[in-house]
Amino acid sequence: MTPWVHSTSIDRGLFKAMLSERGILAMIIASQAVAFIYTLSSGKDFWLSLGLVSLFTHANAFITLALIAFVVKYFKQLSFKTELGIVLVFFQSVCIFTSLIVQYTTFSPVDPIDWQFVFNNNAICGFVVILLLHFMAIYIDNLNTIAHAANAELEALQARIRPHFLHNALNTLAELCHENPNAAEEAALTMAKLMQVAFSSGKKHSLSQEISLTKGYLTIEKYRFEHRLNVEWSVQSVDLDVRVPALILQPLVENAVVHGIEPARLGGSIKIKVSCRNDKLLFSVDNPFNPESKSRSGQGIALENIRRRLVIYYGEQAALKTSQKSGRFFINVVLPLGALNEISGSRR
Repeated sequence: MTPWVHSTSIDRGLFKAMLSERGILAMIIASQAVAFIYTLSSGKDFWLSLGLVSLFTHANAFITLALIAFVVKYFKQLSFKTELGIVLVFFQSVCIFTSLIVQYTTFSPVDPIDWQFVFNNNAICGFVVILLLHFMAIYIDNLNTIAHAANAELEALQARIRPHFLHNALNTLAELCHENPNAAEEAALTMAKLMQVAFSSGKKHSLSQEISLTKGYLTIEKYRFEHRLNVEWSVQSVDLDVRVPALILQPLVENAVVHGIEPARLGGSIKIKVSCRNDKLLFSVDNPFNPESKSRSGQGIALENIRRRLVIYYGEQAALKTSQKSGRFFINVVLPLGALNEISGSRR
């Protein structure tokens, strides 16, 4: 899966397509193909001519790419037509420049300048560039189509996890109304604030917001389970402003409450750890687990939802793993910090 889809960004420009790995590879192949065809038609010493022409075509390509990279660095927002015009001007200008330079080398000194040679090179260069740009446009359209589809799936997954969250919170509130009316009133006020945060956030928000959302959910559950629910938090050396997918930690904790604490007569403890190691953001949640106990149906829905969203955001760079050991159930999520920074700069 392409990295563009991982960040769910849409409408990537021509410059970024050309500077991507696939764009550079296409440029190298096109340059070498032109060199090979030109050498075959020249009738000169094949290998010597191929080497010199290849050097010429690749020099044109990489000088142009360097100029494009310079423009991208200082001009972030350009229309597709503007980028197209800049590419054509850069290629033609570089081709004229290198054609003139070639005529003053020791290999082929020419005096006066052979303008027919310059014109022929520019004509070939123009044809190849137009053909290359046509295929790059098709490539960009395909990427945008895939990105739009990924965004649509992400919206659907996000829409599914929020009602799941609301359903469980309302179940908790309903039980409190019978067992502890005073606590139910306080829980309702807490839940109102929680719903506002959960439904107003976009597809991503800061890590501090996600932690606050999770703590708010645990406050509601604490009204219900009281001493049966114990929570141990550990947040170690992390940037709380870094952006993460919304509802990435809270469903993990909710899963621990529903399938770990609720079925246990004596309750238990949930351990939540957020840390950073080797440019990775790590979430770890573990809870008591009894394979013979009965819990609410739907176990694994939230985990599968999170796993699919991680694939859309990060591809194979992220991971969600579960394990069981010594009567406890462990969930570990690993997110790449580099990709998180990319998400920070993308649109909501």
